[in-house]
Amino acid sequence: MGELAERQAVLEAMFQQYDTENSGELTPNQLQALHSSIRFGGISLPQVKAAMCYTCMCDDVACEQDELFDVLQEMDRRYFLVQDFRWEFSLLDAHQSDFITEDQGSSILMKVGVDQEEKLKTEMNEKLKQKEEEERGKKEAEERERLDKERRDREEAERQRELEIIEVQQALEAQRELEKKAKELEEQKKRELEEAKDDEEQAKLAAEREKIAEEEAKKAREAAKLAKDAASRQEAEEAEKAAREKAKQERNQKIRRELKVAIKKRDKKMLVKSVENFKNAKLADTDKDLPKAEKILKLFKAKDDLEDAMERRNLEDLEKSINFVKKNTFEADLPHEMIRANKMLINLKRLKRLRDEILNLKQSTVAEIRSYSKPPRVVHQVMIGTYLLLGNKEKTLKDWKGMQALIGKTGKDGLKRRVMEFKLETSDTGIAERSKAILDEFDLETVRDVSAGAAVFYAWGTATIEEIIDYHNQKKDGEDVSGKESGAKKTIKLSTQSGTLTVKI
Repeated sequence: MGELAERQAVLEAMFQQYDTENSGELTPNQLQALHSSIRFGGISLPQVKAAMCYTCMCDDVACEQDELFDVLQEMDRRYFLVQDFRWEFSLLDAHQSDFITEDQGSSILMKVGVDQEEKLKTEMNEKLKQKEEEERGKKEAEERERLDKERRDREEAERQRELEIIEVQQALEAQRELEKKAKELEEQKKRELEEAKDDEEQAKLAAEREKIAEEEAKKAREAAKLAKDAASRQEAEEAEKAAREKAKQERNQKIRRELKVAIKKRDKKMLVKSVENFKNAKLADTDKDLPKAEKILKLFKAKDDLEDAMERRNLEDLEKSINFVKKNTFEADLPHEMIRANKMLINLKRLKRLRDEILNLKQSTVAEIRSYSKPPRVVHQVMIGTYLLLGNKEKTLKDWKGMQALIGKTGKDGLKRRVMEFKLETSDTGIAERSKAILDEFDLETVRDVSAGAAVFYAWGTATIEEIIDYHNQKKDGEDVSGKESGAKKTIKLSTQSGTLTVKI
């Protein structure tokens, strides 16, 4: 056991021995008794209280365990001071009369007092020096921690920017690849549409032959009714049976051809109907057309889910839909959708990261922005751009005192909460453009050099502006497209080899 630990154990044992009521504190009387067990005679109760007041911040009522060592040291100092006085007194009291002259008393006070005063000054200076060193060390540690945090934040921000650049580069590479595959797919679709013409013709011929066979079957049935003998009746019935078999074959041939046409045309409504007819007819899938059709229907579902996730700008659902498209190798079939989805995914991830950074901002950082009596222009402008996006009027933001009041609000009106609850649906492109004009005057590094807190809001603001503009452009494009479309969509469920498939048509 080390010296410090041994001393601590002894002090703890002494404290517990005299803390008879287990109060966690020692009274002046208990301290006097404890000290008397160490130093013969001890010191008086007023001196005990004075020692407590000196070491326990003027508390002469109780002493806690962690104060015991300092109190005992001060009591020892007073004890030995008394001993010094007694020694000097006994030297001057030659006749042991317990009296000395006034001049002798003054000399004792002078001698012992000066020595004690010098000792107290030395101790005080040492304590002040130690305290100054501790304060200086604390400030230096805090400054190092602040600089380290700023460095870590910069490194993390740089790492995030590098990741975003890599994501963008990967997205551009994927876009080029998708565009290349899309061209190949367009050529394939053209060929399939040409081939579909022949299948359509064959389907029409099969339908006509089915109709002819049905007419023959009808005539044969009428002939059977009019037959005068059994032989004629039997002959008519066999003719009807053959005609009906012929009609069935032609109908099946028509269903097969219609499914091929639907596959090559990639017509959703035609596919749903053709797959349903094919299954109801219970035909053998000799050409493996059914899996092809179901895969295309699956493609339509993937497209619907992807567009729905993009419309709602839901990060989790968008990521899930993109992964579904990739898993089923539908990228080439949905090149434009995937290009837009990948771009949106990058933006939504960045926006989420920025919202998280704001959520994790220390209140002291927000308070730092608010504490400016006359803020740097860049800080004020960034906060104007931020509050504009949140719905405040620009004229109310130009006065810094009013801005300070806004930043100081808490609860549902608090800055961080308003950012977290911001909705694109309630945004306005005009306001976004105005905010963009304000923020475009600066760049992220310039803002960060002035205020790390303002830099977080600057990054969120610029990313949010991009999202607002993209959101409203997407909404406008969607309205233009829907305006050209006619008829309401309906949902049909089909049983496939991998489960139930829901398709909007």
